[in-house]
Amino acid sequence: MTILTAPSGTLTDSVVELRLPAPDAGDITTINRYVEDQQLDGGWLPDVPLVTADQLVADWLAGWAGHQSRNGPAFVVTVANEPGFVGVVGVSEHDDGAFDIGFGTAPAFRGRGLASRATRLAADWLSQQPSVHTVEALIGQGQRACERVAVKAGFALDEAIPQTDPDSGDTVQRRYIMKLLATS
Repeated sequence: MTILTAPSGTLTDSVVELRLPAPDAGDITTINRYVEDQQLDGGWLPDVPLVTADQLVADWLAGWAGHQSRNGPAFVVTVANEPGFVGVVGVSEHDDGAFDIGFGTAPAFRGRGLASRATRLAADWLSQQPSVHTVEALIGQGQRACERVAVKAGFALDEAIPQTDPDSGDTVQRRYIMKLLATS
């Protein structure tokens, strides 16, 4: 397992900003607000409300520390003039230097290109980390909005992967990859 060294500051493109989650930054309050307002459409926050906001933030931070983590390291996405975060970009390692990026945006902030911008920022940062050979986004069948986010963020369809879902039968997952630039 590769332990990613968290960026020393925030990542930004002047529209969105990615930062590490933090209990003292109001992230727990923000998660609780999304739960109370029933703004979890599409499951964009992992495991909520199955775990508490405190547990989710602690899990994300455990991932950054290289400890056991269900949801791996994650960035929270912020925008100007919004007190809480509006999205999440998570990272998980597969084998042979392949890293998967997962993303989600709160329902009230969808359709503005924020997920594509945040995903691109995270992918660009990730692609510069030692031992990262592939940055990919694995997207389930029928998730057209997620496919559009990936393409707009600079990913290209690589392959369709058949999977067997024990509950629903056969499904297809699409693997989008970001072409990494050779570094000298």
